[in-house]
Amino acid sequence: MNQRGMVIVGAGAAGMSAATTLRAEGFKGPVTLINGEPHQPYNRTMVNKGVLPGLLTVEQITQPGVRALGGDLVQARAAAVDTDNSVLILEDGRSVPYAALIASTGSAPRPDLRMSAAPDRLFHLHTAIDAARLRKQLGKNPSSKTVTVLGAGFIGAEAASFLAEAGARVHLISRSALPLAAALGTRIAQQIAELHRLNVNSYFGQDITELSAEPAYIRATLSNGQVLESDLVVIAHGTVPGSAWITKGDKGIGVDSRLRALSHERVYAAGGVALHTTSVGQLYRIDHWDAAVAQGAHAARAVLHDLTGAPDPGPYTPDTGFTLTVHRHAAAAYGTISPGSQERQLETGDPDAVLTSFHEPGGAMTAVAGLGAFSELLAARSEIAIPVSDGIPC
Repeated sequence: MNQRGMVIVGAGAAGMSAATTLRAEGFKGPVTLINGEPHQPYNRTMVNKGVLPGLLTVEQITQPGVRALGGDLVQARAAAVDTDNSVLILEDGRSVPYAALIASTGSAPRPDLRMSAAPDRLFHLHTAIDAARLRKQLGKNPSSKTVTVLGAGFIGAEAASFLAEAGARVHLISRSALPLAAALGTRIAQQIAELHRLNVNSYFGQDITELSAEPAYIRATLSNGQVLESDLVVIAHGTVPGSAWITKGDKGIGVDSRLRALSHERVYAAGGVALHTTSVGQLYRIDHWDAAVAQGAHAARAVLHDLTGAPDPGPYTPDTGFTLTVHRHAAAAYGTISPGSQERQLETGDPDAVLTSFHEPGGAMTAVAGLGAFSELLAARSEIAIPVSDGIPC
């Protein structure tokens, strides 16, 4: 590991996209991918949509290896970066010199100390292993189970939907009185909240004040004093950036408009670990698969521009999207919705569909979201014009 080449830390969507782009753009030097997870890289979007429902196995969602690209896969976790000497230090003590480093370590479930209460009955849904464990606990007769889901964001909403369709009794709890409003807008969030109300027991605007494991069940006490009992609990309170190995905390890696790290020389960041800045100075992350793929490719092109004189990729434009399926209704969005965005309702050909655009105070449209309005949604996507900023060091 003495020859300096491109080192990519993280083998998820952003990391694999970066490696693929480097080769596609003609880079012939060493490419080393550091994989800190105990399994081969796989498509994380299939955790909820494929592995949990039992449609796919962990092996079936595995991605092609970096060795097919003429690179090296190192199974280890990053511990620190010596930016003065351009060396990545691994937890096992090895050192990996680099000409440029792309950080693509994604995110991790937000820590919750209550996970220690009953580890065999409490679950995150972040990895394929998590999904396989939960599916095994549900058994062949999910209708005999009661499951409490803490959090009604993307993971919690889709998990609650699957569990209800499988026949389980579901308690869905959210600290927010209107979950997903920040990601999809008020109108669509209201529609999804109504779908939850019709299909699960929803407790919005509530938190868990106590979670205790009894021999036969798990007891959850809500902030209003109500007590719920369930066989299993899924904790889905969002994610934090997986950046502690380089930032000494989980605050994320601040990047400029080309995805260069603002506080680390010859370091770039892509995916859920990257921290972007809006034109009005607000910090945000984009923790979705398509965005990670786009950022990985953009970071790779920025590296090639800076190190080899390849064409400048220009500013990264966060116009990728995501889809969400809740109780057999599909929602999707493109772009980035910043805090304080102004919502505008757009016309659709279906009276039951909702299409919402989001605008910065100056009027620029930064995102569009739809529920049952996919043709109109795709047409409106072309109008997205997201101002970018080179941000401040983080």
